[in-house]
Amino acid sequence: MSDLIIRPLRLDFGAEVTGFEPTAPLPLPIRRQLKAAFDEYGLLVFPGLQIDAHFQTYLSEMLAGEGDVDLDKMQVYDKFIVSNLDKNSAAPFGRLLYHHEYMWVEDGCRLASLYGKEVEQPSVPTIFVSAKQAWETLPADLRAQVDGRFALHCQDATDQRRDNTSDVLTVTFPVAHFVRLPVGYHHPRIDQTVLYVCPLATHHIEGMDYDASETLLEQLFDHLYAPENVLEHHWRQGDLVIWDNYTVQHGRPNLQFEGAARVLRKTMTPHPGGEQEHASRPVFATLGM
Repeated sequence: MSDLIIRPLRLDFGAEVTGFEPTAPLPLPIRRQLKAAFDEYGLLVFPGLQIDAHFQTYLSEMLAGEGDVDLDKMQVYDKFIVSNLDKNSAAPFGRLLYHHEYMWVEDGCRLASLYGKEVEQPSVPTIFVSAKQAWETLPADLRAQVDGRFALHCQDATDQRRDNTSDVLTVTFPVAHFVRLPVGYHHPRIDQTVLYVCPLATHHIEGMDYDASETLLEQLFDHLYAPENVLEHHWRQGDLVIWDNYTVQHGRPNLQFEGAARVLRKTMTPHPGGEQEHASRPVFATLGM
């Protein structure tokens, strides 16, 4: 087993891991090194891997959990594909606003990953920001406004936004789910607090009227998504990106249907069909497209 090389991608979050051999189970020293890097950086990029959904799920479960992964009991879901070549896949086109996965379910998703199954150039990147860093650097005036406040989140709050545009992908669900969580949300596993709001899923700030809530959210979004805070991952075939769903948000610029191939296999921990089975499956649509 080669020694891992972990190279930070930014000062605040994200690291690239090379010298990695994808075998399951991984040796204990490698597991410990990867888990420490994941907790420190929140997002890990593994370039140029040849892996199946089983290993992708194993690595995700290992990084998100506290103990060893039982390979015999591990549930593998290999049908969650994000592809601009198949209109029936998840999010096949359009722009995705920043979000945490399953934000409308408390502790609904610990970790998410994407693997580049088929990627042609130029490929639309996935964009990431650190909600942990955003909370730590929140200006004093904004911190005073959100101190002790709660936000309500749902599956898709796009129609709440005042700057909604036609290239944004929206979703509809047969059943609406809402959850009330602190704006300063404490990570359930790590002693960290994150700025837990986003344009895709945050419906409103509790106790404020629409205009006041949107104004405050827009100020928080300006801080969260300032260009200097964004990490872009430009996809190559065989790339695996894994991120902590509490500390890191992700989104995507406008993706063209049937453009350069961008076929990504996605896993979530817990994955769809597992502990999240109660959450309704989305129906994708776009505004103006």
